[in-house]
Amino acid sequence: MVKFYWQEIMKIFKNIKLVIVFCFLPFGVISQVLPLDSILNRIEKNNPMLKMFDEQISAISNYSEGAKSWMPTTFTTGPWQTPYNDFRRGMWMFSSQQMIPNPTKQKANYNLMQGMSSVEKQGKGSSKNGMYTMAKQNYYEWIVLKKKYEVLVQTDSILQYVLKVARVRFTYNKEKLSNIYKAQADLFELRNMQTMFLADIKMKNTEINTLMNCNQSYVFEIDTTLQPKNYEVQLNDTALITSSRSDIKQYDARIDLVRLQQKVEQSKRLPDFGFSITHMQTYSVMPMPKLYSAMAMMVIPIAPFASKEYKANIKGLNNEANALSFQKKSLVNETTGIVTSLQTQIQSAKNQLVNYKQNIIPAYINSYRAALLSYEQNTEDLFLVLDGIKMYSMAKMNELDRLNTLLKLQVNYEREMEIR
Repeated sequence: MVKFYWQEIMKIFKNIKLVIVFCFLPFGVISQVLPLDSILNRIEKNNPMLKMFDEQISAISNYSEGAKSWMPTTFTTGPWQTPYNDFRRGMWMFSSQQMIPNPTKQKANYNLMQGMSSVEKQGKGSSKNGMYTMAKQNYYEWIVLKKKYEVLVQTDSILQYVLKVARVRFTYNKEKLSNIYKAQADLFELRNMQTMFLADIKMKNTEINTLMNCNQSYVFEIDTTLQPKNYEVQLNDTALITSSRSDIKQYDARIDLVRLQQKVEQSKRLPDFGFSITHMQTYSVMPMPKLYSAMAMMVIPIAPFASKEYKANIKGLNNEANALSFQKKSLVNETTGIVTSLQTQIQSAKNQLVNYKQNIIPAYINSYRAALLSYEQNTEDLFLVLDGIKMYSMAKMNELDRLNTLLKLQVNYEREMEIR
């Protein structure tokens, strides 16, 4: 008899499975299935914040070209050595002046601008890693919600079947009306949970659309295939962490930028050169010779009163580079501890999942079947059958909660190691 009931329940469940596919789709239209990798590609291509980084990098590259420019030529003209009481006894002067930039200073400024570009590139990598983490988190939570929804649909079908049997038994005075109402309440409560999960799934769809910069009305399906990842057995040393994380490599880029700033300050010790040419001629009727002047100029910054600023800046920048180096070491040390802790938690979560699959879930199934068998033999109350169904459903939900925990730990590990 139990076998017959169980076969009937599974037939109902198989029919309902066909409905599940359409529960997530508007108007029954099959949506596009987007694997996680495709979503990450769309984020990298379309997210406005990542495009902002690209524009900033391009802007710095364009600005750096200006580091090799010269100061504009200065041109002056006007009366020269002209008496106040006799304008005709003066001369008119034309003068031109040009400063010649030191090529070493130009190169130092150019390299400094290029170093700023490297910092922005690593900043983009760090932001992209954060967006990937959010996308993966929402994607995996979506998978777990779908699996939970399927459990609710399965439990819904079982409860409907049990209610059908209970109503038949009630007509023969073999069932209590209060138990039937209890079963109906459980069924309606179950459908409330189904509605809640569908709303949560829609929210995950919206959050991923935001990251991809898609229209919020865009509906797609996800690939529920889960590939196990054995992060708990990987050996992670500081060299691997340093080479993986963009925010850690950004510290290297910032330290390099400080060293380039030091070179700019050091280049201020070098002299700058210039020249000026002046031509004077009279505008009176009196015969006076035309005059000219050609002068060379040199800026001497090595004088003690002029060198204090750049010497102080060089020392201060050296301290700043050391501070950044210690910050980097602190971040590497912190990340190493987090990664080791995550590996331990991942192993624990996997062990709990194995226990659920091999021991806990089968035990609840056997408990539910035994209660159903006793119910069919009129030796058990419907209340205990309903309790067995609820306990089985709760156990499946707890198992999926453990799966969600495991997936979160894996996502956090990928964030710390910057794994795409």
